[in-house]
Amino acid sequence: MLFSQTLEPPNLPAGGSCVALGLFNGLHLGHMAVIGAMRRQALAHRLTSVVFTFSTARCTPNSKGSVKQMLSQSMSNAILSKTGVEQVVCPDFSDFRAFTPEQFVDKVLRARLGAGRVVCGYDFRFGKGAAGDAHALRELCAPLGIAADIVPQVDVNGELAASRSIRALIESGDIPAANRLLGRPFAIDFQVIHGQKLGRTLGWPTINQAFPPDFVLPRFGIYASLTTVNGKDYSSVTYVGVRPTVDSGAALSETYIQSFDGDLYGRHVKVAFLAFLRPEQKFSDLETLKNAISADAARAKELIKQLTNVD
Repeated sequence: MLFSQTLEPPNLPAGGSCVALGLFNGLHLGHMAVIGAMRRQALAHRLTSVVFTFSTARCTPNSKGSVKQMLSQSMSNAILSKTGVEQVVCPDFSDFRAFTPEQFVDKVLRARLGAGRVVCGYDFRFGKGAAGDAHALRELCAPLGIAADIVPQVDVNGELAASRSIRALIESGDIPAANRLLGRPFAIDFQVIHGQKLGRTLGWPTINQAFPPDFVLPRFGIYASLTTVNGKDYSSVTYVGVRPTVDSGAALSETYIQSFDGDLYGRHVKVAFLAFLRPEQKFSDLETLKNAISADAARAKELIKQLTNVD
């Protein structure tokens, strides 16, 4: 899969392209429906399959605040590569902020991407001030000989697979509901950093991972999780919060990986969230904290056995 963060110089696929359009900041089931439809059209019409999105979370077309990411770039690329997408074009949003809908269609889709066909979701917006919608896209593309397909909304058991609702579920701690709409577990793969090593002194060594400022922050508390190291999944328990008993600093993720012993500092480790166990709380002393961690680990392990094949 070819990944590019710029459209300079012109990036015209040989023979024309079929382009999936969207922010794709979570690659949830709704996003995957758009990408799947694009792939089918690309194969049917012998076009290069292209995903066009943006490389920054500073996309505020509706002036409702910045968009929180639910997926790292590395995880996004890994998921997209498995779909068979041939190219991902991911320029900075600021490069196109001032484009009118007409300019975007002509200068980006036609001139830069050589689009013969485009695919978007029912709620797609584009152009300065989000002036264009999916139907405007179809109308603007038609005179240029570009076909446009609009993918309807995706519902899972009556729940809409949409980024805003999934972010809200993650922030509230309803991980099972979020995972259903994502089509996979919500996960992070941030770099493991050095911490206070308090968990090691308590007999529960953990890996620390800091959340980037533009990333969705799960509800503070304890989670049953699955951690992947060297291709192997391990039962784990993850804490997200500010460590009120000992620290009260910046929010981070601390994960105790059961049945694993090794140095992971500096590595990017995938931690998948499966279920919320309990809220964050402040304990009276470290011994009480130690006992709580032990109980959390046992509960997480039992739950993970029920949900997966991992002991």
